[in-house]
Amino acid sequence: MNQPPPNEEREARPPLSETNTIAGIQKAFLRLTFWQTLLSLAGVFTGAVALYAALNESQAVRQQTAASVWPYVQFMINDTSDDASASFALSLNNVGVGPARMRSVQLTLAGEPVRDWQSMTAALMGTSPRLGTEYGKASISRRVLAPGESVVAFQTAERELALSMQEAVYSGTARLTYCYCSIFDECWSTSSSLPADAEPIQRVEQCQDYGEASFID
Repeated sequence: MNQPPPNEEREARPPLSETNTIAGIQKAFLRLTFWQTLLSLAGVFTGAVALYAALNESQAVRQQTAASVWPYVQFMINDTSDDASASFALSLNNVGVGPARMRSVQLTLAGEPVRDWQSMTAALMGTSPRLGTEYGKASISRRVLAPGESVVAFQTAERELALSMQEAVYSGTARLTYCYCSIFDECWSTSSSLPADAEPIQRVEQCQDYGEASFID
């Protein structure tokens, strides 16, 4: 068998110093790639932590801002009665710190929707009391109540009408339900007839649209 001369075999192999240099470059490249990957992962982690902190801070700021403009619309009744006279007034008062946008209102009598105060008083009295002389009213639908603002929705000093309204409201025969929202579209609903253990104001996703059954007065 023919074998190349020893000197030719040594010439075919790269010098030992060159082999060591290539191996060193490969190791250095691997180390560099490892640290680049590690730094990239650290950057991703840092970015994720920063994003999470920013989102939390943004949510906290939004909650604080929403609380600073939180409306709270209370249902109030002022009435009197004696042997000679009686009065009845129903009002809505925004005792919160932000404007309340009245979105939906419904008034029912014995479970049936009533569209306006004229229909309500006529159903109670059997006749139609005169607006401006026997009772007064103010619009509560689709309006904005400023902080501290109060609107008297209905009032009367006519004894028979006042007593009829008192009886209807206190017995639960007449029921006023309304829903309002803040400027951030956070909404709440309540009613004049709620169980004693129920929350007076309930948070809702959005105000109900009563359609043709809405109170429009």
